[in-house]
Amino acid sequence: MPVAPLKLYHNPSLPAERAQDALDDAALEQIYSRDEEVEYRDHDDTDDGDFKVSVREYAVTRFTSLLHIHKVSAENLNPIPELRKMTLQNWNYFFMGYLAWLCAAWAFFCVSVSAGSLSKLYGKTTHDITWGLSLVLFVRSAGAIIFGTWTDRYSRKWPFITCLLIFAVAQLCTPFCDTYSKFLGVRWLTGISMGGIYACASATAIEDAPVKARSFLSGLFFSAYAMGFIFAIIFNRAFSSVGGSNSWKIQFWFSMWLPLSLAAWRLLWPETNYFTKVLKARKLIAKDAIEANGGQPLPKLSFKQKWVNIKSTVRRHWVHFVYLVLLLVGPNYLTHASQDLLPTMLRSQLGLSEDAVTVIVVVTNLGAICGGMIFGQLMEITGRRLGLIIACTMGGCFIYPAFMLRTKEAILGAGFMRYFCVFGVWGILPIHMAELAPADARALVSGLAYQLGNLASAASATIETQLAERYPLARNAAGEVTKNDYAKVMAILTGSVFIFTLVCVFVGHEKFHHDLSSPTMKKYIDQVDDLESDGVSVSEYVTQELKSAPMNFSESNRSKASDEQVEIA
Repeated sequence: MPVAPLKLYHNPSLPAERAQDALDDAALEQIYSRDEEVEYRDHDDTDDGDFKVSVREYAVTRFTSLLHIHKVSAENLNPIPELRKMTLQNWNYFFMGYLAWLCAAWAFFCVSVSAGSLSKLYGKTTHDITWGLSLVLFVRSAGAIIFGTWTDRYSRKWPFITCLLIFAVAQLCTPFCDTYSKFLGVRWLTGISMGGIYACASATAIEDAPVKARSFLSGLFFSAYAMGFIFAIIFNRAFSSVGGSNSWKIQFWFSMWLPLSLAAWRLLWPETNYFTKVLKARKLIAKDAIEANGGQPLPKLSFKQKWVNIKSTVRRHWVHFVYLVLLLVGPNYLTHASQDLLPTMLRSQLGLSEDAVTVIVVVTNLGAICGGMIFGQLMEITGRRLGLIIACTMGGCFIYPAFMLRTKEAILGAGFMRYFCVFGVWGILPIHMAELAPADARALVSGLAYQLGNLASAASATIETQLAERYPLARNAAGEVTKNDYAKVMAILTGSVFIFTLVCVFVGHEKFHHDLSSPTMKKYIDQVDDLESDGVSVSEYVTQELKSAPMNFSESNRSKASDEQVEIA
């Protein structure tokens, strides 16, 4: 009896699809396969006719694929049954990842909420201090490459701990920076760590969770970013009444407890269950490669061979990678354009009190947390792309009242919904990126794409500050500008980015509930499960098999050994 093909775009466990859904699904899988063939071939081998047909068919399915809305049922809307499948260990790893991302956001927004104090300390303008925020974003890509590679190849645990310790050191040193140059240097260190923490935190939080629980957990995970902003604004207000002009320093030192506690917590636990199986599966891969090499140890790859492998990987995945970077540019601009200068706008333009600023930031970021969780579950019905398009469309509707009415009531109500939609986008993106990224380099590709998107949006706060200077609202008797129109600039930039994000999502594709393992790794992980279910240690099995392996070698073996070595390199 033939086995039904695996659906890339829909969950087989959900209600039956309409006939047209099935036809569109088959067309998408055929087009995706053809795209891969074109993508992986050399230019000389590409058939222009086939490529044009593929592009035309793909363009048509951008519309029809959005109609794949699953039947609404309590099972799909209610996340509780799937969350009940989470074990205590699953929750343990999830909250370790969640708190690590909260820690990164808290460290970042400590500067944002302290911009006024820092500008006085260093004798700089708000524009100069926002450059410190931009610098953090500029260097995050370097952290993504370093820690993403470490996370993919060697460990989930130790990159996680290292990033947290860097955060602690940076938070300790920032208040001691007595010059602007030293301040920028320490924030550069924070940027490296912030770029590295995303990959290992998201992998730690989600990869062991039940498949259908990942949608809700994806939304909940990214809401930690908004919670970090809430922590920063609340503690900034709390310490302002006890620390006077140096209250901002207290928050930096106080925030050290979270990364240090989290690093100690992570030390007590091993690698995630999935990555533990990956490490064991690599032993089986190495065994097969050694057997294919005639029982001889595999030679170390030279730098030239490693470079060839890297180029091969880039050639295979460059289309997906470029798309992911473009996709992430918009959402990164959304968060930074609508968040980074919000406290500055409320204080300097609207003249609100510190208590009012604290309440508004907390309430609007509670909207962000709600949006991430609700859209995280909603995409179980809409799929990833339609969920993102709905969030972008809704968000665009609240831009004018949130920024241009300029009353506390409008900022609270419309601001709540604006952040609800912005983080609705981010609630979907973590699992969407994980499903689109290649399985053998998921942490590196998704993390680097996210950080390159951040890099593109790195100057958003600086851009908004400079543009706001072109829209003065008030001048003093000497003709100097005393108030700029931050709200107008933030509204224009946020609205434009919502449109850009919607277009990128529309032209892209999705792999709904796609298996996160590569076919090769999945095969070996299944072998690990079979061995362990029989009570056999993988290490002992590999040792025994290699002792009994025949010692022979041929050119065919050489080729196979080389291919296997690519998997474990």
